Amino acid sequence: MTMNGIGTITVAALLGLSIVACSDDTGKTSDITGADAVSIQATPDPVAFPDVALGSTFTVPVRVSNAGKGVLKITSIELIEDTDSDEGGVEFKRDAWVNTAELATGEYIDLKVVYSPLDRSPDSGRIVIKSNDSKGEFTIDISTEDLAPNIFSNPNIVFQRVAPVSAETRDSTWRLTEVQNTGQAPLEITRVVVTGSEDFHVSYPISDDITAAHTTDGDTPPTLLQPDESFPVRVYFNPVDNSPSTADLILFSNDPDSPQYTVKLQGNSGAPCIKLSREDEINFGEGGIGFANNKTITIENCSPTQDLDVSSIEITDDGGNAIFGIKDGSLPAALPGGPAIIPPDNTASFVVTYTPTAEVVSNGELTVRSNDPAKATLKVPIVGKGTTNVCPQAIGQARLSDSPQYRQQIATIPLKTVLLDGTQSVDANGSIASYEWTIIQRPPNSTARLEPTNTDPAPSMFLDLAGIYIIELTVYDEQGLASCSDDETRRVTISAVPDEDIHVQLVWDTPNDANQTDTVGTDLDLHYLHPAGRWNTAPYDIFWRNGTADWGGPGGSDDPSLDIDDTDGSGPENVNHDNPESGLIYSIGVYYYADKGLGPSYATLRIYIQGTQRYEYRDQYLPKEETFWRAAAITWPGGQVSAINQITNGFPGN
Repeated sequence: MTMNGIGTITVAALLGLSIVACSDDTGKTSDITGADAVSIQATPDPVAFPDVALGSTFTVPVRVSNAGKGVLKITSIELIEDTDSDEGGVEFKRDAWVNTAELATGEYIDLKVVYSPLDRSPDSGRIVIKSNDSKGEFTIDISTEDLAPNIFSNPNIVFQRVAPVSAETRDSTWRLTEVQNTGQAPLEITRVVVTGSEDFHVSYPISDDITAAHTTDGDTPPTLLQPDESFPVRVYFNPVDNSPSTADLILFSNDPDSPQYTVKLQGNSGAPCIKLSREDEINFGEGGIGFANNKTITIENCSPTQDLDVSSIEITDDGGNAIFGIKDGSLPAALPGGPAIIPPDNTASFVVTYTPTAEVVSNGELTVRSNDPAKATLKVPIVGKGTTNVCPQAIGQARLSDSPQYRQQIATIPLKTVLLDGTQSVDANGSIASYEWTIIQRPPNSTARLEPTNTDPAPSMFLDLAGIYIIELTVYDEQGLASCSDDETRRVTISAVPDEDIHVQLVWDTPNDANQTDTVGTDLDLHYLHPAGRWNTAPYDIFWRNGTADWGGPGGSDDPSLDIDDTDGSGPENVNHDNPESGLIYSIGVYYYADKGLGPSYATLRIYIQGTQRYEYRDQYLPKEETFWRAAAITWPGGQVSAINQITNGFPGN
């Protein structure tokens, strides 16, 4: 063991004494009175020993000097230990102790005080010096720290992007960490648990060769670590999907400062993530000979933090005679000349075509390359069969629930319900047997879905967030032949733009919530504060308990309102405010109201000013209930948005 650069001392502790004459003025030998008064001084004073391991010793030199005038006459130097009756016995030692000395001005003596602990209890004592110093006895206090164990390990273990686990890949992704006792007393490990996501678990290598097969690992950790000892822990990550995953590895021990030492485990949190709407197979079924049968493929960046760079999308096996291809103009922007950049939680799409020339089954392959480390080269098989049957024509249209007019391009505001309709689709030589609607684009963080199902001929969809929605219809005839319509007839495009002066949108993601669209989930609250108000207090804070209030002038035209209070999922919660008062600054905050046992959540805030998105802050980490994020402020009438980003425990100023 090494402490402060001094190696372990294995011999008995000694207290030594030496006198050094180093003064330039040694001629004064008279007794000290008045202006010739002596003054005793010690360095260090007091003497404080650091942690010293049991069975070791540690030395602290103490210099006693004459800082006054005249001759300092020391008549006694005594070492006193307060704890010589405790379990450890005498733990401050001395040898060849000299009781007297005479020091001229500037002269000094060096004392070596050595500590040899015999138990874990703290020890104390003093050096008492009697002399002709007019202040009487001079005392130098001695103290030691309590001997204690100290647990240490890497506080964070991060797994980059890992593909969802299969029977073949289970336990193939792991990291090693080490648990150490850096203290001066034995560390007793009483329990080790992993809480949070079930994607993580641990084992304990029992071989000195930590690269040995993990099948030889043990299931339980060592129960006792002596000072400077350690043991390895193997942490496995087996994600069931592409979502970020977190857990805590908690070690319970007798460390008085950290009885529960926590190692944070994170997975799928720091790398791009690609997900195709059809990854197992692109199956065209039967396709009309001589027709370009289309399948729209959606690329999702399933990372919440990193951009996805798609460098190429190509048909690497065309099935012979260029039967399969990529529709001209359908590739995401910048391709094929350069990479397409898809931001976190965003999507892009392209169209694969199948143009059969005969009544045979054809096979091909689509290859997508990206910077996803787990799926850098993604190969998807393509299959189709030609038929002389004429393909049906899909005609998709929609209307707002409060409007009778069907159309394929709709401009509206968020929080409206859209009614889709595919019943105008036709089949020239038969009838339509089934319908399939696909959402190929929606705003980031949107959970919009088709109700009751995407196979209903006329489903509905709630526009939960501001942004662009594109829904595509495919129909099938009685023989299973898919439609081969142009995009113009089978696609519905909806633009949802806020029409208020100020529109604030809150959404959130809780990694430990496996289904954020069900009725069990976390509850974050959006707060919108007037400068005259206090957080969480009506009438000048708009939040779930105070959904609207009379602000500004008479009437409701300038009153803000909260339109949704989502208590069980991922949002959204929106505040709308028309005609804000001039010369005021409005503040925006987010409060973690209830975690429902699901742990940390990540909040995303967007602010629209007169229909244009002016501000976005993604994935603010909120570790626990009662965390408050003071996010931003809006100055009116200019509509300037200023980031604040202050995190507090509870509401600030309350």
